[in-house]
Amino acid sequence: MELKVSVIIPTYRREALLCDTIRDVLRYHDQYHELIVVDQTKEHERETKLFLERLASRGDIVYVVQAVPNLPEARNTGMKAASGNIFLFLDDDVSIGDGFIGAHTARHREPGIGCVTGKVEIQNREAAGNMVLRNSGRTKKTIKKILFFFLRKKASYAGRFGVLADFTGERPLPAGTAIGCNMSYKREVFETCGGFDKRYEGNAVREDTDMCVRMRKRGYRIFYEPKAALVHYMENSGGSRAADSEEYWRIFFRNQCFFYMKNFKSGKPLIMAVLFPDLRRCRKSGLNEKELFRRAYGQARGLGGK
Repeated sequence: MELKVSVIIPTYRREALLCDTIRDVLRYHDQYHELIVVDQTKEHERETKLFLERLASRGDIVYVVQAVPNLPEARNTGMKAASGNIFLFLDDDVSIGDGFIGAHTARHREPGIGCVTGKVEIQNREAAGNMVLRNSGRTKKTIKKILFFFLRKKASYAGRFGVLADFTGERPLPAGTAIGCNMSYKREVFETCGGFDKRYEGNAVREDTDMCVRMRKRGYRIFYEPKAALVHYMENSGGSRAADSEEYWRIFFRNQCFFYMKNFKSGKPLIMAVLFPDLRRCRKSGLNEKELFRRAYGQARGLGGK
């Protein structure tokens, strides 16, 4: 079967960096079937708007507008517009190289593989103003390093007792989950498992892992391919990363609680144990982590996670 790659870029509140990402992908137009941009931005700067309209009029991109911002639903919208049989999802602030798309495609030719994920180099190191980067303290990194000593044969692990991932290695390895800025799926995965769950809000932490857990339960394999490498700029401005500390933690804990309730029927004590490093980091930022977690846990229960 011929593999036709539909590149899908959900975007929200990005301007020049989105345009740079699209230009970067267009350089390899002979390596994919179509490029779909799902735009959730209410109003763009004039230069960005003209750029997108020009590309759409020439047929260089399939341009889709989604009125209500929601990352998982934007992925679903992109898939509905796609005509390919491989869906390659990119963030709107990345840069890819010449062998990137081919590395994804090559792995999908192997039997049983439903998802391919790749190496990610984070360009932004300025944690100030970026809550995602700030929530990566020494304790969390140390625990992760120790645990990965026993999981050296996998690039990532997702289960009842937590999620571990290292998408920086040089070895091709089986994986338990993918990373949202660099992941591709066979169309049949979504025909079997359904789309991304739009109940994950904000930066939608765990929406990608949620999909991977569901597909693994149905027998599909996930593979980490380091040749499918990109640079993730993780820009502080724009996108769906909350800059406000309290809002970030509310969304973070809500999505995490929902993920563990939904997929592993986990109770409050286990979830708190899994999220211990994050609760500690939240407290260090001067917030009442117990109250924030209590509210988030209640919101997750209200979503039908348990």
